[in-house]
Amino acid sequence: MEATIEWVVQEHEDRVTALFEYLDLRSDGLTDIAGAWQSGEKVMACRQLLVHFAQSPNVKRWGRETVEAGEDTTAAAEAILRDEYTFQNVTGSPERKADGSLNWTYCGPNDDAEWAYFLNRHGHIRQLLGAYRKTGNARYIDRADSDIREWVTVNPYGWERTGDPRWRGLETMSRINVWTHLFYGYLEDAHIQDGTRILLLSSIPEHAHYTQHYHNPGGNWLAMQMRSLSLAGLAFPEFRDSEAWVAYSYHALLPQMERQIYPDGAQKELASHYHGATLYAFQAFADLYETAGQRLSDSWYEGLEQMWSYWAYSIRPNGHGVLNNDSNLDFNRPKLLRVYEAYDRPDWAYIVTNGGKGLAPQALPSRIFPWAGQLISRSGWDADAHWSVFDVGPWGIGHQHQDKLHLSVSAFGQDFLVDAGRLYYKRDVWRDWIRGTRAHNTLIIDGCEQNGDAKEVDAPLDEGTYVIGKAFDFARSSFTAGYVDLEGEAVHHRAVMYVRGLAWIVVDRVRSDRERDIDALWHWHPEVDVTVDDGDAVGTHGSGAVSVIPVGGWDGTVDTVKGQEPPNIQGWYSREYNQKAPATCAIYSRKVTDEAIVWLIVPSNEKAATEATLEDDGDTVTLRATISSQEIESVIPTQDGQPVLTLN
Repeated sequence: MEATIEWVVQEHEDRVTALFEYLDLRSDGLTDIAGAWQSGEKVMACRQLLVHFAQSPNVKRWGRETVEAGEDTTAAAEAILRDEYTFQNVTGSPERKADGSLNWTYCGPNDDAEWAYFLNRHGHIRQLLGAYRKTGNARYIDRADSDIREWVTVNPYGWERTGDPRWRGLETMSRINVWTHLFYGYLEDAHIQDGTRILLLSSIPEHAHYTQHYHNPGGNWLAMQMRSLSLAGLAFPEFRDSEAWVAYSYHALLPQMERQIYPDGAQKELASHYHGATLYAFQAFADLYETAGQRLSDSWYEGLEQMWSYWAYSIRPNGHGVLNNDSNLDFNRPKLLRVYEAYDRPDWAYIVTNGGKGLAPQALPSRIFPWAGQLISRSGWDADAHWSVFDVGPWGIGHQHQDKLHLSVSAFGQDFLVDAGRLYYKRDVWRDWIRGTRAHNTLIIDGCEQNGDAKEVDAPLDEGTYVIGKAFDFARSSFTAGYVDLEGEAVHHRAVMYVRGLAWIVVDRVRSDRERDIDALWHWHPEVDVTVDDGDAVGTHGSGAVSVIPVGGWDGTVDTVKGQEPPNIQGWYSREYNQKAPATCAIYSRKVTDEAIVWLIVPSNEKAATEATLEDDGDTVTLRATISSQEIESVIPTQDGQPVLTLN
């Protein structure tokens, strides 16, 4: 349809009136426009307003796009034209209402509210604009124009907090970002019609009002919302409340670097994926102010550097981040390569390229994050290096899983022992499983899973509980928050020693008021073939293998489960949202009183361990073993004392 200024004044006079009430018509740049409006020349006032924006210096700041016409197509954009939208790996088609508009509250074919959230974030508008820039096909920008106009006219603002997907916090802030780029980027493109531009402008103050008054009090949401509120104020200073939006967001967000980020650089949700969401928002906040000719305090940039450094020093050799709590297996290598020069950190480049760029870090390759409670162990910086993450920290302030003392292991460029991922957020038995202890590499006690733990800490790990040394890394901790529906009391103690370049030694001990049945779980990546022989679980992938060996043999049962649903869910892996694949879980079951259970985890292309003997005095385990022809003696305390490693 033709959405002229005359059309919008006639058909949506209420929105036009609201727009001019939001504007600061007393400002110097809008005096002529104010005169036309006050004289009742509404069409003229709207036209002059768009001319004003076209001449604004913000056009250069927020981007002008010039697109050469063409007729090529892209599959993704063509699907959107057919009302087929794909969000988080799920494709759905919202039905059209009697007036021809989309059902913007449609939750997708899986009835998952997340699908409706993504629809209303208008990421598909970004897709359409990207396809338009690439192909010049006007049908794509015409659809963007139509969807923006439709959204504004059929989804009125209610001036109250809501969980409705059309006006929820993340969706509202996301549209500010998308619409600002569309408005300034295509001011000279006739395919974004003047009537659409007026409607878009009329809705910006409503979006800013919701973001200012109904934002989250903390977490990654607040970071993203305040960045968008600043954008609304800086990009649209013509609105009478723009300075208030900027001031509010500035003062609301600046303390969050300290409140949300631990001194070791980890965001307190302790999910690598949401660390990234917060980091992007914090970085975009700084970039936004620099674009507007301003600079934040030095402490803000120091905090950003710490956050990027956390990602760099926790990254896997293959370039993916930690998979923990509600995270995807995010590929962080290119993100770090885009920023290392700006922060003058050639060590980040060296780490993420396996030595292909930059300068080697001066420190050992392993790293303890004492506030996050994460031990990252490595054999080196090469692509085939050993890598692990051992969780000895708090639960996290959001997106938590019941996964204390979990251990993930990679080697030869491949993940072997894994966290099961996040799957999705719709509450059902799948979601309960993937958040629970049964989806992680730790212990189940008498069939019971971990309770929720402390969400955050006010002090780092005791330095006596971890070691980063030339020959080995070590950390230990205990799960003391209890187990759901467990009778009596039980505490799981776990200590992990990584003998650099050789193997991991894991010591589990359950202190309890009675004998317990335990299930020790080891989850394998779906691409790994797993066999169990005399209690040893061996996972192979390509030319590499990792063995999980219970020292002294296993006097209980060992079962492997892969892709199981009834009688209960087990043996699955979710690389990213809405994806899952069958994956082997080795379940070691036996009764325990107070004795230690010791595991050797050995990456090797030959027989992993030729011999091993064990001594347990009730507090400390002494292991003597020959691993791949290397003789070792390790002394591992599970509660007090310092570890010792002797290589012979």
